[in-house]
Amino acid sequence: PSCCFVPATDGRLHFRGRIVKNKEGVCFDWPCTSFKFKTSASRAWLRMDGGRNYFNVLINGSLVCVLKTFSAVRDYLVPTDGESIVEVQKRTEAKIGSITQKETSSVTLHGLVLEDGSLEDLPQDTPKRLEFLGDSETSGFGNLGPSQPGVPNLRSVLTVNVAHQDANQAWPALVAKAFGADFHNISWSGAGVVWNAGAGCSADAPFHDLYSRALGSSQTTSIDGEWQPDAVVLYLGGNDWWSLSHKGEEPLIAGFRRFLRHLREHRGPDVAICILLASPESVCACIGSLEDQRAFAADMSRCWRAAAEQLEDPKVYWDVVDPKPPCSLSDPADWGQMGH
Repeated sequence: PSCCFVPATDGRLHFRGRIVKNKEGVCFDWPCTSFKFKTSASRAWLRMDGGRNYFNVLINGSLVCVLKTFSAVRDYLVPTDGESIVEVQKRTEAKIGSITQKETSSVTLHGLVLEDGSLEDLPQDTPKRLEFLGDSETSGFGNLGPSQPGVPNLRSVLTVNVAHQDANQAWPALVAKAFGADFHNISWSGAGVVWNAGAGCSADAPFHDLYSRALGSSQTTSIDGEWQPDAVVLYLGGNDWWSLSHKGEEPLIAGFRRFLRHLREHRGPDVAICILLASPESVCACIGSLEDQRAFAADMSRCWRAAAEQLEDPKVYWDVVDPKPPCSLSDPADWGQMGH
C-alpha cells in the first residue's frame, strides 16, 4: 500500500467552529468544533495532538466510534472503507478535567495520512449561521453522566468524568440541526459574564473576555470578521447569580450592558442578539429548590432586561425558556451529572 500526507490546512478539509492556522497545522479548543473530509482511501489516520479531548467520529453521517485522545502528537486510525465522508466532532470543552483526570487542552490537527487513496472535494454550502454563547448548560457538561439532580455534593464531584460530556448532544447542536444551520458553540462551564463561579471554573477570565478569543484557553488569539453569524443566541448569567446577593445588581447590570456592547462591536449593527431567560417553572443547573429557581429566574430577567433597555439596541431581543413539560427535581431522566 502507498500512503500520502495531507496537511490540515488543505482547502479540502472543511472546519466548523473557531480555528487558528499556523505552521504546525490547525488549532482549536471550543466545544463542537469539527472538521470534515471526503476520501477514497482504504484507511485514514488523523495526525494530531488531541489534548486529551474526546471526539465523535462519523462516517457518511453515522456515528461509528468515540475517539479518546492524548497529549502529544499521535496518529489515530479512522475506520474508512473506500468512498467515505468523515466528520470528527469535538465533544469536550476548552479546559475540563476531574480529580482523577488531567485537564483537556487545545487540539492541533497536523493533517491526514491516507492509504491507497486521496482527498476529494466536498460540495460547498452556505447555510444560515448561528452563534451560541453559554456556560455548562450550553457546553453539555455531564450530559451523559449519571443522574444527579440538585445541588452538587461530594459524591457528584468525585464521579465527574470528561467522557461524560458531549457538546454535540447539548441544546445548541440540536437547535442548529433543526434549522439546518452552521453554528459555533462558545461556552465554558462555570463562566459568568462578570463573575465566574467560585469553584469549578477553569477559565482565567469571565465570559466577557473569553468571548473574543479564537482559542478560549489562549489570551493571545482573537477572532476576525471572516465568519459572521446571522444571529447570536446567549444563555448566560447562571454563574454570576451566585455572587449577586453580596455584590449587588448594579454592577451586574452594568456588566451585562458592557457585554452586549462588546458583542455588537464584534458582530456589527445588523446581527440579531437573542437573550434567553430562565423560566420560574423550570429548573436550571445546580438549583436545589423551586423557590431558588423562581428567585434565579426573576433576578436574571430583571438584570438582563435592564441592561438591554439601557443599551437601546433595536436588534437585541429576549425570550423565556419554558420547556413543556417543565424539568423536575425528582425525575432522574431530567438530569445529568452534578445537577445539570
